[in-house]
This record gives sequence, C-alpha cells and structure tokens, in this order.
Amino acid sequence: MKLLLPRSELKEALTGLSKVINQRASIPILACVRLDAEGQTVLLTGTSIDQTASYAITVAEPVPAPIAVLISIAELQAVLKTAQGPDIEIEPGKDAVTITATVAGQGIGRRIETPDIQDWPELATPADTKSVELGFLASLRRVLAFASPDDSRPLLKAAYLDVSAKAGHRIVATDSRRLTVLPCGILPLAESVIVPSTKFLNWSKLEGETRIGAGKGVFTLRCGPWTYTAKTVEGQYPRWSQVVPAYGGDRTLELSEADAAMLIKAMPGLPTYDSSHEAVVLCMEGNAVRVFSRQDAKSPESAVRLESSQYEGKGAFSVGLNREFFRDALQAGFRYWEFQDAVSPLLGRLSKDDKASIHVLMPIRTIDAEVQKAEAKAPEAKPTPVPVQPQPKEIPMPKKHEEVQPAVEPGALDKILVAYESAKNAVRQAQSALADVALCVRDAIREQKAQSREIAEVRAGLAKLQTIRV
Repeated sequence: MKLLLPRSELKEALTGLSKVINQRASIPILACVRLDAEGQTVLLTGTSIDQTASYAITVAEPVPAPIAVLISIAELQAVLKTAQGPDIEIEPGKDAVTITATVAGQGIGRRIETPDIQDWPELATPADTKSVELGFLASLRRVLAFASPDDSRPLLKAAYLDVSAKAGHRIVATDSRRLTVLPCGILPLAESVIVPSTKFLNWSKLEGETRIGAGKGVFTLRCGPWTYTAKTVEGQYPRWSQVVPAYGGDRTLELSEADAAMLIKAMPGLPTYDSSHEAVVLCMEGNAVRVFSRQDAKSPESAVRLESSQYEGKGAFSVGLNREFFRDALQAGFRYWEFQDAVSPLLGRLSKDDKASIHVLMPIRTIDAEVQKAEAKAPEAKPTPVPVQPQPKEIPMPKKHEEVQPAVEPGALDKILVAYESAKNAVRQAQSALADVALCVRDAIREQKAQSREIAEVRAGLAKLQTIRV
C-alpha cells in the first residue's frame, strides 16, 4: 500500500511540526512524526507531551485500509533536502517504511525503520473550538513578544487571555518590567486562561480563519490545516490592571510613522554610557523632540531629532529609557505616549484615539544625572565681598525629631521581581550545596579506591611470601 503526498505540503507540515518536536528528547519516540491515513485524509502529528500539533493533508485517492506509522522527523527532513519531484511516495511495511523521492529525474528509495506504534503516548483531547476575529493570531504574536523568556517563570512566559470584562476581551503579557495589553474582540472562552509562549504560537506562517477553545487544562487552536493543543499554565496571573497608570494627558507625545521608523533603525547605533549601557534619553523642549545618549559624561550628546512628532506639555521634560524596550514598543506599533514625571511609568497606546491598547514601560531610574540634565544652565552669580564679622559662640539647640515618611507600597510587578530574585538566590545556594556534596562524594570514592589498592597490594605480598619455602 503506497501513499502519495504533495512535497510542498509535506515540507510545510514538517516546518510547523519541528517547532513542537524536540529531536533531542530523552524519549526517542517523541522525535517521530505520527502518520495516520484513512479515507482521503492523511494526518501528520508531532508532540512533546505538553503540546501537540497536527497537519491534515487531503490526498486524491482514498486509502483502502487505515494506516498508522511512526517516522523519524530527521529522516523525513533528510529526504526533503534532495527531493525535487511534486510528490513523495511512502510505503509502510511491517517494521519499516520505504520513502521514495524523485532526484535528478530518478526515483530514489530509502528504507527507514519505524518504532512500535503502541509506544505512542496518550495525548490530551483537543477542546471544542469556535471562531475568533481575523486579527487574533497577529495580536497574540505581538503580545507574546513582551512575555518573559525565562523558563523558571511559567506564569510570565505566557499570554493571559482575559475575558473578565464584558465590553471586550484582552490579551495580556508582561515580563515584570513592561506590560502590554491588546484588545481581541469577544473570545469564545468561559473563563480566562494562561496560554504558554511557544515557538508554534509565535510562528508567523499561521494564517487564515482561526478557531480557539479551552477546557480541562488545555488550549486548542485550529487554523487552516493545523490543529494545535497545549497545556494551559496553572496559577493566578498578576492583576495587571492595578499597575496601569491613569494620567490626565498633561504631558503627551505623538510619534509620527516616519520618526518611529527612524528611531527603530537609529537607536541600536547610539553610543553607550558608562553607568547605563542600555539607556537613551527622550528629551522634549517646546516643539523640539529628540532621543540622545552620550559616550561619557564629558562627551557631547549623539541625538536623533524627531522633526514631525508632537509634544504637548508644560516646560521641558526628559526621561531615561531602556533602548531595547522602547524599540520593541515602537515595533509593536505604540505611537502615543503619556508621562507624569521622570520616575513614573510611561503609558503607551497605538494611537491618540485608542483607549483599549496599553503599554506600560518603566523608565531607567539609575541613569547618570549628567545625561538627564538639560543642556542650558543658569548663569552663575558673581560673588559680592562681605565684611567679616566676629563669629558668636554657638548655642546648642535641641534636636528636632525628623518626621518619618511613610514607606511607598511596592507595585505588583516589583513584588514579582523581588520574589523571583529570592527564588533565584535560593536555587544558587542549593546548587552550591550540591556541588559541595559532589566534591565530598568524589573524595570518598578516591579514598575508597586507594584503600582497595593498598589491600590488594598487601594480599599480593602475602601470596608471594606463602610461596617461599624455608
């Protein structure tokens, strides 16, 4: 029984499945693609247990009997590297499959041994899905760019599909230093879910009508020939709405598309400052707006001037920013920004009239004062000579008790960061302790080997003495 699969579709399927399958998995069967054929449908499936992706191919001729076989994804990729014809022929056998591809006008066959299909793991059942807005996938990918890349923080290495608001649902992501929220219409979900950030969900080739669903600890997405299921992240997502500032629009900056595009290209090339290698300064003085940095405290500023952007506010204002974070926000389309002062979060939106999208960006507070201060300085007053008067004796004055200022309550993101640092220190201490244990075990093994060697030498000496006759 032979299957003819279009080479182009097989190539697209392996490209997507490679984002799910780990070829270096400790369980060899997880480095395989499962092929199921029945009727006129061939289903190619890959899994890492936590996530599963399937690609459906419709073939011209119906399959006489159902087929289920496992094939190494590395072997399939090796065949596609040299294949040139329109189709790939797959012929399943008892313990192997024969894959034939056209190379230089000739059919070249390759026999590949296959694992036992009975060893394939039992996978989670996909959830029922319903349609979502066409731009859902684009918004999801845009938000996931701001999720944490740290595997030890699963709650933050994810996107939060928040369906708590009746007016409109939102997609949320944060890495504890910046927060991004985008509207996504009304999602067909009974409750909010935390979807992990994966290579598959960040794949830009997922296009077309999209359906999603969630239930029993899984999130399911259907897009074109693809069906993707991932385990949702368990836990309480941070209350993101509490860290969104509410400004009155006293200080605003509206970046033009031309200026934003110029900043995206220019910021990586600006010089770095000694104490803040990632910092740039956004400075607004009247109608003049610029972004600059310095090589050191004595060097002049290297500035990018924003000629077509508009700043509204009283007096000159400047704020230090992480250039990479600010650039990411510009690439995501945030053009309208609101400010309060140089140490408060920036509030970004996609446009001036937009109220649903949110980007909260923390300024850099440790930037050197030489960089943040304005260029213009007040002229120094000339000293006036004053006759010297005899100094009276100092009378000791009772000390006044200084008023104790109430401590500022840290925000939710600050608490998350502190907890993360504590956990990281605990892990480091545990790793250090384990290293000490490993050294002690190694020393004990060496001592044991030395003792065994001495005992063997003594036994050998006694054996020689016993052979000597007096």
